Order: sequence, then C-alpha cells, then structure tokens
Amino acid sequence: MSTNVEKVMKILKVCSSEEKNAILNFLRNDKGVLDAVVNVSTVSTNNPNTPITNCSSSFERFVSYHESFIDDHIFLDELKLELEALDLYRNNSKKPRSRWISSQEHIDASTPNANDTFSNFPAIYKLLQRVNTCTGSTLDCCNIICYSNDKKSLRLHSDNEPYLSQSDPIATFSLGATRCVEFVPYGANHSQVVKSLNVESNSVYVMHPGCQATLQHRVLPGKCSVNEDQVRYSISFRKIKKTFDETSVKFSSTPETERSDKVSPVPVPITLLAGDSFLARLDANKLGKGKKNVINLAKGGFKIQDTLDSLQSFRNDVNNDKYLVKAIFISVGTNDIRNCRDGRIARFKGELFKLVRYIKHHFPNSKIIFQSLLPLPVTFSNHKYVVGNILNFNKMLYHVCFHERINLLNVFGLFLFKGFRNPLLFPNNVNDIHPNKRGLATLARAYIDKIHSRRFDPYSPN
Repeated sequence: MSTNVEKVMKILKVCSSEEKNAILNFLRNDKGVLDAVVNVSTVSTNNPNTPITNCSSSFERFVSYHESFIDDHIFLDELKLELEALDLYRNNSKKPRSRWISSQEHIDASTPNANDTFSNFPAIYKLLQRVNTCTGSTLDCCNIICYSNDKKSLRLHSDNEPYLSQSDPIATFSLGATRCVEFVPYGANHSQVVKSLNVESNSVYVMHPGCQATLQHRVLPGKCSVNEDQVRYSISFRKIKKTFDETSVKFSSTPETERSDKVSPVPVPITLLAGDSFLARLDANKLGKGKKNVINLAKGGFKIQDTLDSLQSFRNDVNNDKYLVKAIFISVGTNDIRNCRDGRIARFKGELFKLVRYIKHHFPNSKIIFQSLLPLPVTFSNHKYVVGNILNFNKMLYHVCFHERINLLNVFGLFLFKGFRNPLLFPNNVNDIHPNKRGLATLARAYIDKIHSRRFDPYSPN
C-alpha cells in the first residue's frame, strides 16, 4: 500500500488543482479506486513531465465509445422501421418508454416485459450479431428505450439487476438525436462526473465488466434546435445469467430472496375466450396468429352463469401447472336479456360482479376484457330484443368494468352505419342475430388488435 501511496503522490504533483481535488475525493469515497488510479497512471509516474490531462483516466477501462458503428445506410433504415413499429413513441408521456427483446429460451410466463423474440425483428438481431462480433461476447437480450423529445432523460442508475451477467459487457447502440451520457462513481456526489460522452447517432458505447459495480450512469435531457430531430432510440444489449432460474426471471431491480433448486416446468401462456356464440364463431388459431396460444371455451346459448361454469370446468379439468392464463375475453348478455322486460336488466349486474370476482380470485394473473353487446335486431321474431335493453346492458357493463378496473372491448360502434345497424355486416335474414362473414371479420380484427396489443394497460395485473 505504501508503494501505491508514493505513486499517487507523484501523480498529484503533476495535476492541476481541480484534478487533485477530484482524485482525492475518489480515494476518500472508495479505497478501491486507489489501485485503478495507480494502474492506469503508471505511464505518467514514469515520466514526471507528462501531465494527466483527464482526471477520469482511471475509469477509461470501464467504458469505451465507438463512432460510425454501421456503414450500411439501407440497414440503418430497416432498423429504424423496426424500432418505429414497436410503437414506443409517446411525446406526452413523462418517462421514456422501453421494450425488452430476448432469445426464445428466456421467454416464459413469468417474464411479462420480455414477450418478444429476435425472430420478429431481423434487423435488431443482425445488429446484436454485429455487436457480439465486435465485443467478443454472447449477448442475448436487449432493452430498447425511446426518448421521444429532448426533455426525456434517465436518472442516475446502474444496470446491476440480479438476472444480468456482470461478467459480460453491456453495449448500447444509439440511433437519432445526440445525447450526453454521464458516469459518476458509486457513493460520490451526483455532480462528481468522471466521464461524459456525447453519444451520437450510429454509435456504440460499451460498459465493460466491473463498470456497474464501480460507476453509475445517466442520460441528460437534450439540447436540440426547433428544426432538429429530437427522437433518440437506445438499444442496450445485455447477457442473462445462465445459472439464473429463467422460469422466474422478471425484468426489474427487485432481487429474488428465495429460489428453489428444483426446476419446475415452464407453464404455457394462453388467452381464454369464454361466453356466447359471438365468440364461439371466432377461430382461436387465427386470433393467435401463430404467436399466442388462444383457447376458445365459448358456446352458443351461454348465459352469464354458463360462462362462469365453463371457466370452473376448465380450471378443474386442466393441470394448473401446464398453463398460465394471461388474458380472458368474455362475451355475455345476449342470451340473458332475451324476452327481458324493458328496464328489468338490473338483476344481471350481480351476476356480472360474481363472474368478475371469480376470475380475479382464481385467475389473479389474468387481464380481463369484456365485450359489449352488438346492435341486435329488434325485429327478431323468436326472441324479443328491446333497444333500451341493449343500450342499458352495455351501459351497465361499462359501469361494472369501471368499478372493477377491468377492460371493456366496445364493438357496438363498429357495427353501425350512420347511427343504425350496418346491413353490410349482418345477413339479410332478420331472424339471425349473428354477423355475416364480413361482420365476423370485423369482430375478429377487434379481438386480434386487443390480443396482440403492446400498448400500456393500466388495468393489467402485471
């Protein structure tokens, strides 16, 4: 230690007053910085006439910066299109929005934020391969952040989550507006910046192993002119620990306190459809589009109680460890209000609450979506439908969803034309309440949009 102290004293003799204060503050806050200062500054001590031009030189080994990383402009355009397709741009949101993409082996029911694979984003995967080639690493996931304007920033933090490998680097590719990234030592004052990078578009900065344990970093607000593009995309490539229990990976900074040595089978995430014939006529495979598993429990003639019974049967008959229900779509009411006197539908409110609370209790991880009634034919000869009952049931359904903080898929307006029931979406036979082929396609599109939506859902249990 005395030898190190002598070397540091030689370094301080050739430093300016600001550099001396910075180095002394580092040593005061973290004794481990002493070795880093000595090792990196050995060249300066060998020649007393060589000044130290940057007091952050002791941290250069933790961070490197590479400009003009990709020289293929066509590829950059393809990459930008994929990033824009993620729909992360929200100019009115307070914080930058992010999206996780990982390899298939890390996708499971317990990772709500990692629900996309590189197979859906070939340009991003090509960029990952380029980064791995240049860094000599095997990074396998990325966190994409969109800074939609110059006011968006990221506070001081470290990427030291327990599921991330700290023996591998973190490489961040930038596309768009230039931003300043600052690095501050752990335990130091937030204004004590040891390294600052003006990260330009088409550049990569790499945080090498040891960086997350030594430094914290932040992204400052931008300084863009009015006519300059203010949007910046940050693609941060990382490595998930191989020894980490991937069946319980959660992309958050909360450490896992307990972990079982026994590896349990990974449940398959599914979406359930339950209710009446409107849902029964939809093709579950087509709704899933080969990306999500959809199971249709709906059946013609089902009422609210029948729907609850079908969910009970599914829960009792199916191994609960095999599936994880992520969302449940419900279509009820059409068979309940048949021949119901006008104004007497309030009795169904209790049944709706009973159904909702059963789902919340037995499927706590599921998002619940109720479908509104369609504009039913009021001239239906066999079963009388009253306009007031249809509208009042939809209104009651809205209040139930609002009270229980669940989603309502309002498809009523999709089947109207100039305020009336659209004849193009229903068969000519007025006795048939169901949509025709074109109408079913309209209903299916509404479900597909909801099932595959990536928009933020305030009512999601996850």
